[in-house]
Amino acid sequence: MTTYFFDRVGKGRSEYDYKGRAFQSLDKARQLAELIALDLGIEADGTWFGWSVDVFDARGTKFFSIPVVAPELAAA
Repeated sequence: MTTYFFDRVGKGRSEYDYKGRAFQSLDKARQLAELIALDLGIEADGTWFGWSVDVFDARGTKFFSIPVVAPELAAA
């Protein structure tokens, strides 16, 4: 199992995930990152638009970045 960290990044600042979550595969970590980004995208005031969910391991290796977009754009 590998521990992955899901940081929220954007608009000149970051919100770091200090706890992380353990997954058996990177694909499962991607699924969670997509869910987090989708959840942030449905906020009524659009606060999170333009942000991303960046996924790292404990060494600081960045695997991918999932953008936070409006729900109607996420379905496209």
